[in-house]
Amino acid sequence: MRTVSPGSANGRLHALMFIAMICIGSGLAHLGTSTLPFQIGAVIDASRHNAGEAGLFGFFESAALSLGMVSISPWVDRLAPRRIAIIGCLFSALANAGLFVTIDLPLQLTLAAIAGVGYGLVFAATVAGAAAAREPDRLYAIGNGGALLLIVGVMVLLPLSGSLLGPLGIFAAFAAFSVLCCPFFFTLKNGRPTVESGIAAWRIPGARGLLFAWVAYSAGTGATYAFSERIGRDIELPASQIAGVLSAGMFAGLIGTSAAAILGRRVNRPWALVIGMTGSGLSCVALGYATNLIMFAGDVFAYWIFCMFLYSYWLGTAALLDPGGRIGTLGGGLEKLGVGAGVFAAGVLAKHTTYSSTGLLGFGSCLLGLTLGFPSLFRALRRNNKAAPSAPSTVTP
Repeated sequence: MRTVSPGSANGRLHALMFIAMICIGSGLAHLGTSTLPFQIGAVIDASRHNAGEAGLFGFFESAALSLGMVSISPWVDRLAPRRIAIIGCLFSALANAGLFVTIDLPLQLTLAAIAGVGYGLVFAATVAGAAAAREPDRLYAIGNGGALLLIVGVMVLLPLSGSLLGPLGIFAAFAAFSVLCCPFFFTLKNGRPTVESGIAAWRIPGARGLLFAWVAYSAGTGATYAFSERIGRDIELPASQIAGVLSAGMFAGLIGTSAAAILGRRVNRPWALVIGMTGSGLSCVALGYATNLIMFAGDVFAYWIFCMFLYSYWLGTAALLDPGGRIGTLGGGLEKLGVGAGVFAAGVLAKHTTYSSTGLLGFGSCLLGLTLGFPSLFRALRRNNKAAPSAPSTVTP
């Protein structure tokens, strides 16, 4: 990869453009899953579908995103990331434009899947494009924070699109946002170093431990958070307070991404992973058994802080093991599948017990990943001598 001196004006400008691309790419990649409640509501209001049919819409979009990332992961280190991202933008733009003008369920499901593939391609390109950066942990952390702000900004504008263009107007807004994102991906470089490119990504030393821990964590924490609104209802909190806490929790996640961006490789990687996993597990069980507003709010904030902190290190560790981006892409896809499986398991558990028990599921899943996945990952990091902290002065691609 061509390097640019971080001290020069061109180097700083190049770095800022690259960071902006990571923020925008992460924001677009997570736009679909983050706004699913709004999309499902729009489909029901405009098309008069029932909840089950609207749920299929969400399933098709999320599953296509996951399967798209998993499918492309073996080749992502050999494909041009800018092309992957731009193709993903076009898929997302065309699919959302189609969703704006149709109420036919089979066509909506098909377009939802195409949009999901588009989001997945953008996610894969963003992960792979940043994997070979000098400080991937800090770069992913900054990207996650920027993505969070972008998503919140888009969500604030969704009611305006609905009032101007009707119930399906949000899809027109998504299509426009996808088109506007395209130019930023020209900052992605095509040449990236690859590691162990002759073998499958999951066979790279440490990859299986990382992927197991990542999926276990995603399944558990996703399961707990999916039922957090019901946990709030169980302790008789007003709907307005629950909504306010859950919305504010997203902003609390900026604390986690900021901590990861500041620390980067300054902190010992295994310790960062253990702290993030332990904090996530404890916040899940505490959220499950909250008894009042203060506890509920504190636990939601802690959940977002630890989860956003750890997410940067998931991607950063994947980049250390494979700068070509295959492990990060595969992990990002499996993460979404893990969340879906965790939510299903939590629903079955809550049906026979209480919503509070989903907190125990989150804690147990984090503990499982910590005890069964981390040991082999840490051995690989020690063998590669990549767990030692380092502190370059700037974040550059």
